[in-house]
Amino acid sequence: AELVRPQRVLEKHLKNLQKQWEGYRSLLALGESGNGSNSGGGGKVKGNKRSSKSSKQRDYNWFCSQLKAIRQDLTVQRIFNAFAVEVYETHARIALEEGDLNEYNQSQTKLKELYEILSHNNDDESLAKGLKNQNEFIAYRIIYYIFLTGNKKYDGGSSDLFKIMLSLSPEQRLDPCIAHALKVRVAVADNDYHAFFRLQDTCPNIGAYLMDTMIGQIRATGLQCMMKAYRPSLSVKFILNELGFNINGELDADGGLLWLKNCGCKLNGDESMVLTKDTMLNESNLLGKKNSSLI
Repeated sequence: AELVRPQRVLEKHLKNLQKQWEGYRSLLALGESGNGSNSGGGGKVKGNKRSSKSSKQRDYNWFCSQLKAIRQDLTVQRIFNAFAVEVYETHARIALEEGDLNEYNQSQTKLKELYEILSHNNDDESLAKGLKNQNEFIAYRIIYYIFLTGNKKYDGGSSDLFKIMLSLSPEQRLDPCIAHALKVRVAVADNDYHAFFRLQDTCPNIGAYLMDTMIGQIRATGLQCMMKAYRPSLSVKFILNELGFNINGELDADGGLLWLKNCGCKLNGDESMVLTKDTMLNESNLLGKKNSSLI
């Protein structure tokens, strides 16, 4: 029992972790600037680089273990208050930035439970602190369920998405984060690649990291549509802009062109046009790199 840290100690530790994480991400962004090209299946979020094995001692795995230790101390002491919400929100955000959907899902599942507990709390101050980011994380959950609808390993995405949409109040539907997530749902359901990438560019908070998980499928669908709709040729620049290769205002022409070639696109002499009439898409290369399984 003496090894379990009280809340006041955990609060101080969490603040230190949050500051250290900001510094860690800043170093990663500096080290990876100029290396942001991708070959089709990867993300387009600024600084969205996975740090699989850092030479630094305090890499993502270290932060993750520290947050899990805080969570364990909270559970042992049955602390389910606004501070517990902050811990799980912090862990969820860090997991999203690292593309760790399994860890994110664990945090969001607990957050859903904590929000429910706090909503029945009569303490106004606790309500204000604990629920201030609830709509932000509801929006993340909507986008996460949208992704699950396209995951063949999980058949509950559609029903989960339906349940959360039914639970939304009129006020919540007007919230900018949730309203944006609902537009993403429509774009994905309609295979509207143009709308999807415009929505990712304007995504509130860090929801674009979740939208990253769907980029491969959206690009594949979009390219297939273009090859059928435009004949006999189509501008490479137009295709890349439509399919989200314009990252932070700069067109990733090299990465995009490589992806088009890998997908089987036939190009003209100066590689400025795709000869849609002569193109036979390579289905196996359309999706690029697979995202890690959630289940």
